[in-house]
Amino acid sequence: LSGSVAEVPDTLKNALKVGGRMAAIVGNEVVAEAQLITRLSEQDYRVVNLFETVAPLLRNFPAPSRFRF
Repeated sequence: LSGSVAEVPDTLKNALKVGGRMAAIVGNEVVAEAQLITRLSEQDYRVVNLFETVAPLLRNFPAPSRFRF
């Protein structure tokens, strides 16, 4: 990914083969973390937070839904 996202969409994670890895910047425009996501099996992933960083949000990536009353 070439910018930050609020959360990595399942469609991107599901595109990884078992053993595949993806780097992503996850957070918002104020604070984010560089993450390394590894697919361990068909259902399991390991996410390692590498360091804090800041990057512009990517356009057209859906933000996670927020709780509302």
